[in-house]
Amino acid sequence: PLLKGDRVENESLRLGSFTQDLAQELDGKAIAVDLVTAYAREGSFGDISFSDNEARSVLGRLGLGDDKPLRRIEDLSGGEKARVALAMFSVKASNILILDEPSNHLDQECIKALSDSLTDWGEDDGAVVVVSHDRAFCQEIDFTHVGTVEKGNLIVEQRGAEGKDWDVFDGESNRVSLGKSSPIEEEKISSSSSSLKKDLDKQTRKQLYNAPKRIAKLESLIEKAEGKIAELDQEMLENGSDVGKLVDLTAKREEEEERVLEYMEEWEELEELLLQVQ
Repeated sequence: PLLKGDRVENESLRLGSFTQDLAQELDGKAIAVDLVTAYAREGSFGDISFSDNEARSVLGRLGLGDDKPLRRIEDLSGGEKARVALAMFSVKASNILILDEPSNHLDQECIKALSDSLTDWGEDDGAVVVVSHDRAFCQEIDFTHVGTVEKGNLIVEQRGAEGKDWDVFDGESNRVSLGKSSPIEEEKISSSSSSLKKDLDKQTRKQLYNAPKRIAKLESLIEKAEGKIAELDQEMLENGSDVGKLVDLTAKREEEEERVLEYMEEWEELEELLLQVQ
């Protein structure tokens, strides 16, 4: 949803989006190939002729071969879940793609395949918008425009990615507003920041940069899961005499409780990471 303003869409718009959280929102009990097939068929732009064999082919190109397409989502690793989500994203025809940290949870081979496909995608008939802090991934893509968020403003330039685009993230140019701090205080802040940058590896720095947004997302997911649990509790009360129904509802409730625990564990890890650098 928009925070403010209006969004005007062309009637020909077919928008596709891929977020770093998409893999974690997949139904854990679903079979991977079934999810991809169902997603390809649903919606006004879906293709009802899309088959399981086509879904398995897409998953195979993303490194999920053998029996992995037939496994439940909960039995896959984090990286494999991300590939399933990426497969779902890729089977829907779109003319504008929006990707939020798409390389998270993907291995180097998959990241290379994704960047290659994005570089050649669209030509004159489509556009790709990528939000990423992964330098290696971005350097593989032939961008036509680069947007930089600085001090609450978005600056868009018609050019490819350059080394200076990573100054803030990599700590090569520490743009910290020091207000009216004294020279001694500024030196302490600079020294502390420099020391911290050296202690944190690249992956941890990226995780730290994304932590506030991810924490907000986790809080929303926890609230959603807890709301579902409350709904299931109400259904259990209403179906107290139906043993079969109660068994099914209990299983669903346990799934939601497991989700809450997973979200809470990640939330606590991120909060602890933020505390370490304060």
